[in-house]
Amino acid sequence: MFHSYLVISSSADQILAAAEALSQTKIKPHQDILILNSQPSIGIADIKALTKFLQFKPFQLPQKIVFIPQAGNLTLPAQNALLKTLEEPPPNSLIILAAPNLNSLIPTVVSRCQIKFLADLKPDPKFIQAEQAAFLAICRSSLAQKISLAQNYAASKTQALEFCFRQLQFLRQTYKYPELIKNILAIIDRLNANVHPKLCLENLFLSYPDVINS
Repeated sequence: MFHSYLVISSSADQILAAAEALSQTKIKPHQDILILNSQPSIGIADIKALTKFLQFKPFQLPQKIVFIPQAGNLTLPAQNALLKTLEEPPPNSLIILAAPNLNSLIPTVVSRCQIKFLADLKPDPKFIQAEQAAFLAICRSSLAQKISLAQNYAASKTQALEFCFRQLQFLRQTYKYPELIKNILAIIDRLNANVHPKLCLENLFLSYPDVINS
C-alpha cells in the first residue's frame, strides 16, 4: 500500500473524487483528516502542523489522512520540509497531494509519490494538436529513430511521466488504440516503481503503430 499520492488534474471536482476514492472515505473536516488549503500559500508552519497531526494514531478512521488539494502552492521550503514525511511516512497515514501538472512541485517530492493522472474534461485544442504531432512523429519513425526519440523524453522520471500523461490524455480523446493506452498505463506503473525512464519509453515507443495515416 502506498502512503503518498500525487493526483494530477486541473479539476477540483475530479481531485476531490480521486482523494475520496484513494482514502475510501468522505473528505471533510474530521479529527482524523487534515485539509491544507493555500492562504495564499502553504508554508513551513503548515508542514509542522501536518507532521504533528500524523504523529498520533487515528481516533476513528483506519488511517490519518492529509489532503493538500493545491499542492502547487507549497512554498519551496515547505516542499523540502515535507520530504522527510514522504520518505518515512508514519504507519496508518495517507498523504494526498494534488496539482495541475508535475512541474508544480520539485522533482524530489514527485518521485516520492505514487502518481495518479486524471484526464481534463475539455482538453485545449492546441494541446490535442501538439500531442497528435508527437504521436505521428513516433509512429512514422524507424526502429532506430524511435529509440532516439525516447531519449528526448527520458531525462527524468518526471519528464517521462509527463509525456505518458499527455499522450494518454490525447489518445483517450480519439477513442482508438486501446492496446497502446493499456501499454502507456503499464509504463506509468513501471515509472512509479522507479524503473529507468529511458528503458520504459524505449519499450513504449516500440509498441506504437509502425505506419499511420494523418
